Amino acid sequence: MKLNKNLSWSTFLITVIACIFNACAVEESIPVKADFSIKVINNDYSVPVKVEITNKSTGAETYEWSFDGASVTSSTEKSPQPITFAAPGVYKITLKASNKDGNVDTKEIEVKADAAVSVDFDWQMQGSDISPVTLKMINKSLGATQYLWEFDGGSPATSHEENPQVVFTTPGDHIIKLTISNGLETYSTQKTVNVKPAMTIDFNWTVDAIDNDYQAPVLLHLNNLSTNATTYEWTIAGAVPAVSTAPSPDINLPAAGTYTIILKSTNDKETKTLQKQVTVLADTNLLSFSDIKLGINSAHAAVGCFFSSELGTVIKQGEVDQTNGSKIDFAFFGLNSSFLYNQFVSPDEVQNTGFVAIPNAIHTKVINSQESVGVQLSSAGFDALDSGDDFAAINVLETNAGKSPFTNSAVPRIVLFQTTDGRKGAIKIKNFVTNGPGSYIVVDIKVQKQP
Repeated sequence: MKLNKNLSWSTFLITVIACIFNACAVEESIPVKADFSIKVINNDYSVPVKVEITNKSTGAETYEWSFDGASVTSSTEKSPQPITFAAPGVYKITLKASNKDGNVDTKEIEVKADAAVSVDFDWQMQGSDISPVTLKMINKSLGATQYLWEFDGGSPATSHEENPQVVFTTPGDHIIKLTISNGLETYSTQKTVNVKPAMTIDFNWTVDAIDNDYQAPVLLHLNNLSTNATTYEWTIAGAVPAVSTAPSPDINLPAAGTYTIILKSTNDKETKTLQKQVTVLADTNLLSFSDIKLGINSAHAAVGCFFSSELGTVIKQGEVDQTNGSKIDFAFFGLNSSFLYNQFVSPDEVQNTGFVAIPNAIHTKVINSQESVGVQLSSAGFDALDSGDDFAAINVLETNAGKSPFTNSAVPRIVLFQTTDGRKGAIKIKNFVTNGPGSYIVVDIKVQKQP
């Protein structure tokens, strides 16, 4: 080195020292470490899956992100915005980090996006909803890999099958609960199924008043008490009809004897059979009624003053109409609670005693006072009547003397009558009951079914 004449020796020395120092120094490059972490928002791995990224890289100045299958596929930001995976699958998030020294590093993380998870189910019922009820479950859930069925009162009580079958036998509401999972998330839903009781079988019957004595012929009104049955078959040997599929038919039992009534009830689950017997007596051609109350004039609305043997009942004021008017055998007229003026009246003459006229009324011959025309039937004779033929010797002759009213001085009193169609009958007055305007008499009645 040639010394410049313009430099001082000290300056020259400093320059030489600096040159020596710089010649000995070695430049070092900065290493790059690519690093990041991810977080699935709400820990929800069912699509759409939203992922937050935290950059933890060191020594880097530039960043290249690639997002396989995401809504945004790349980014050069140091901290990119959250990304979304809309379809199920396994995806890679890759970071390439570098600096100006040419140092580069990469890191890759896989993200698994599961199918969307939803829970739902239905069922297919085998047959009716009558016990026992069998259900084939129809799993309509999405994105699940695990299933738990809980059947309240069912058999089985639980199942892990995807589409199990269950049987309910107990009537009532049963809760069916389905819980699904994809290994990360769990969802549940429940529904209720109603089971009707198993079929029961029972029946009874009624008869019209005219058949209360169960003397042939008897018309039975069968009353079906079965439940949850869909079809019926009645079999009654000797009856008319002998077979019926009506739910509650009427059957005629034409002759005396014991009849077996068989009912077979069926539904789609089972068939049950029940039988009962009814005995029909020989026909005596006699109807008997006991302890019938007939009110005085003022008790017509509360007790009733008209009687029908065909209907087997007392008909009160306001109950008389075009249908039952012709079926009334007689009327009782009591003037007041003293019972000093009483008489039985033909239905077509009630308007003469203060009643409203009966529509389609028949004419009945009446003997109120046998003592005035000659006693034909005593109280003991009334009690002895056990056949319609027993009226053969009795002659009901309509006269003013016989129709005359009576008092309560003689108890019992026998009143005779004969209807338009020729049926003869007798009334036995057993008691006069004083109860103000609600006073009444108590009677027994016997009348022929046919003339």
